[in-house]
Amino acid sequence: MLDAFRSYIEKENLFTSDDKLVLAVSGGVDSMVMLDLFQRMDADFVVAHCNFRLRGAESDGEEVFLQDYCGEHGIELYVKHFDTKEYAQLEGISIEMAARELRYEWFHQLRDELSYSYVATAHHQDDLIETMLINLSRGTGIRGLSGIQPKNGQVIRPLLFVSREEILSYAAINQVDYKNDSSNDELVFLRNIIRHKVIPQLEEINTAFRRNAAKTAGILSKTEKLYHQKLDEIKAEVLEQDGEILKISISKLKEQEEQEHILFELLYPLGFNASQAQEICGALNSDAGKTFYSSEYRLVKDRQSLILTPLKDEEPSRFYIEEDCLEISSPVQLQFEIISKSPAFHFSKDPKVVDLDYDLLQFPLIIKKWEQGEYFQPLGMTGMKKLSDYFIDQKMSIPEKESTWILYSGRKVVWVISKRIDDRFKITEETQRVCRIKLLG
Repeated sequence: MLDAFRSYIEKENLFTSDDKLVLAVSGGVDSMVMLDLFQRMDADFVVAHCNFRLRGAESDGEEVFLQDYCGEHGIELYVKHFDTKEYAQLEGISIEMAARELRYEWFHQLRDELSYSYVATAHHQDDLIETMLINLSRGTGIRGLSGIQPKNGQVIRPLLFVSREEILSYAAINQVDYKNDSSNDELVFLRNIIRHKVIPQLEEINTAFRRNAAKTAGILSKTEKLYHQKLDEIKAEVLEQDGEILKISISKLKEQEEQEHILFELLYPLGFNASQAQEICGALNSDAGKTFYSSEYRLVKDRQSLILTPLKDEEPSRFYIEEDCLEISSPVQLQFEIISKSPAFHFSKDPKVVDLDYDLLQFPLIIKKWEQGEYFQPLGMTGMKKLSDYFIDQKMSIPEKESTWILYSGRKVVWVISKRIDDRFKITEETQRVCRIKLLG
């Protein structure tokens, strides 16, 4: 098996000889065989063990077993204790999910602290098949049916090429010591029901079920790669990023045959589910303004685009600028300069610079977001105009309106920042001092 182990690592490009690894070892047969193989490879690694405090003396026995084993073989061991039940209750999740979240968070934390390359887990071919069936029972796309991947970010799974039966055989032949986990036989967990009830029945129908299922998972994994290549091409056509704002072109999305499916794939990483994607797709021909939320993003249906903005914590509602202020960095970066108006004075031609009559300004100036019902007198106009109407004239989307900051003098609008100043504060022949404001960035 050692030669096959080396070949699989090379074939899947899991790591190189220069990489240092954190081996996730429970003490069970799977992880102990993985540990034995890495020892025989003379790889550079440490062992990480989680005590979830779920099985009393059995959990503590596994920890002691690994302490003795690693001590005897000169292996550096890291152990972490978790109150898994309390975490599951606090998060409102299952014990299985709680243990998974806790261990992977710690594995990555340990890997970062040690500046190591990868975390290696002992998932094998049977785990892949079980995961595939679990995802099928829950309803999933090609992503779930392709099962567990050999490499996912900084997590590698070098035993995916072997079955549990082969692992047990290797342990027996090579006298690999290990501890049995009694929870693997408890039928309260879905994975154990799949393992002990469902798969044996499928094997009665077809004795080659495990081999065929693993083969199918491999085919689906390759199909998924092709699928995502095509999806990336479509994404490049329909998706545009402007800083933190994402825009999906409605017209280009409508050119695609499977609009709803593509929309789901675009929105799924942003926290939206399939039913939301269906509802958003149904709103493509509706009026602008309809809004949808995930836990991380807000989506607004605009005239030509679906506009996605990240949800943020509330920021201060207003910012004050004192008379002697030369520069501010929040909420926008501005520089201030007071200039005496002389015959040699010239207006700045830079669109990010505005010149105002300093003596007409009332300090402290205020920067805040606009409110419904506010008016201003756009430069060059004789009458007043609602800010909301001005935004409509500028064809600004809802997120653009909401992200626009306004500079005020008292209750009067001075400058719709980056857009237009108020005519009441413009430079005239009577102006003695100029307040020059430069928008940076």
